[in-house]
Amino acid sequence: MRALAVVCLLASVAHADDRLHGSVGAGSTLVMTGAEGDRFRFDASFDLKPRSRFGLLLAWRAFDPAHRGLVTAGISYEGAASRPRLVLDLHADVGIDLDRPAPLGGGGVRATLMIIGPLAAVLDTGAFLVLDGIDGTRLQLQGATLLAARW
Repeated sequence: MRALAVVCLLASVAHADDRLHGSVGAGSTLVMTGAEGDRFRFDASFDLKPRSRFGLLLAWRAFDPAHRGLVTAGISYEGAASRPRLVLDLHADVGIDLDRPAPLGGGGVRATLMIIGPLAAVLDTGAFLVLDGIDGTRLQLQGATLLAARW
């Protein structure tokens, strides 16, 4: 029992990583539903976590030369991390569909995997409900693979 007490006293205390974290990246998107014809588009995003597990996420989703895409802003929560290699975030977003001005809301899961140095691969899956009247409302499910700079 004494040995267990000594081990508990000597064990280091885990502290949250309270540095500024973020990433900026761009890549491709596969729009699985609500694509209105084509499926492959582009994605760009920026996220920032100022010394907390909570952060901000700005993204321009599912755009190409024929579509202006979705612009979203939201909050993210770091659900799990094995820093510096892997970070899993949950995000909730609101925004607008630029092709036909319509509001949208949604969210998803974002996994960031460090490759080397500041270079990272970001896998982002999301579901966005675009509210555009009775006939135009759609659920857009998409998955993106981004190449990002992470700090």
